[in-house]
Amino acid sequence: MAGPRGSWPAVALLAAVGLSTACGQTNPASDFCSSYGKAIGGVVEAARHYATEQAIFASTYKSTMDNIGEIRAKAPDDTLRAAFDKSLFTFTVFSSEEDLANFLTRADFSGNAVVIACADYGVTVTV
Repeated sequence: MAGPRGSWPAVALLAAVGLSTACGQTNPASDFCSSYGKAIGGVVEAARHYATEQAIFASTYKSTMDNIGEIRAKAPDDTLRAAFDKSLFTFTVFSSEEDLANFLTRADFSGNAVVIACADYGVTVTV
C-alpha cells in the first residue's frame, strides 16, 4: 500500500498537467480583439496625420474597410459580433473623410463597444 506519501508525485504531476493544459488554451476572443485593435488603431494613426497626409488616411481607411469583414468573421460569438456592428456604425455617420479623421483623433475609445466587450472577455484592446 502506497499511502499518502506514495501518491503525492502522481497528484503533483496530474495537477501540473491540468494547469498547463488550462493555461495553454487561448482565449477565443483574443484574435478578434487584437485584429480589431490593430485595424482601427491604424486608421486612428492615419487620422492623426490627416492635415498633411490626406491620401494616406484615405487609402488606410479604404483598405481597412475593404477587409473589415475578415475581422468580424473572427468574432467567436454573437456578443462580440453585435459589439463590432455597433462600433462600426460610428464610421458611417460622417459625410466627409475630414470629419471622420477629426472625430477619430479626438475619440476616447474606452467607451467603444468592442473595447468594452473584449474587456468582458479579459482582452485589453488599445486603439
